[in-house]
Amino acid sequence: LVALGLCLLFVMINLAGVKGAAWTQIGLVAGLLLVLVFYVARGLPAVDVHNFAPFAPNGIGAVLSTAGFVFVSYGGLLKVASIAEEVKSPGRTLPLGMIFSLLVVTILYMLVVLVTTGVLGGKVLDASRTPISDGAGVFLGTGGKVALSIAAVLAFVSTANAGILAASRYPLALSRDGLLPESLGRISSRFQTPHIAIPVSY
Repeated sequence: LVALGLCLLFVMINLAGVKGAAWTQIGLVAGLLLVLVFYVARGLPAVDVHNFAPFAPNGIGAVLSTAGFVFVSYGGLLKVASIAEEVKSPGRTLPLGMIFSLLVVTILYMLVVLVTTGVLGGKVLDASRTPISDGAGVFLGTGGKVALSIAAVLAFVSTANAGILAASRYPLALSRDGLLPESLGRISSRFQTPHIAIPVSY
């Protein structure tokens, strides 16, 4: 019910205009980044280097196969291209935004994994279903676990908002090309948003 309510909320925000959806996304991602940066800053001094031995005990093959699971973390990078026509100076803004976000996510992802592995160790990490929250519990206590659980919710919520924003632009484009019904290409005269494509995409 909570997830359904949040999705309906984001549909309403996206219907009301791309600026509102963008500012909502900025707020959610900023909150998530602040929590993760705090996690890394507090966690690095608590890292035990002995937890990294043996390093890659199952060989490089296991590392490469795991990379397939990690790849989904970068999936949102492509969503920005779907709203190119609503971005000021897209030729400059989009490449810069995509490169910058890729760098930030890559660096932060590595640091979070470094801290989590360094404070928990391989055996605890392997048995954990909430590794980052458990890692926070080691050096931040119960409050840290709660904070990182909130960060996890922010991550999913921000994905939902970005997904609705991006997904609605595909049927809009296909409608313009005559590949989907013309109604999906209609734009709200008041809010300048694809008011039919957005709920259909949801």
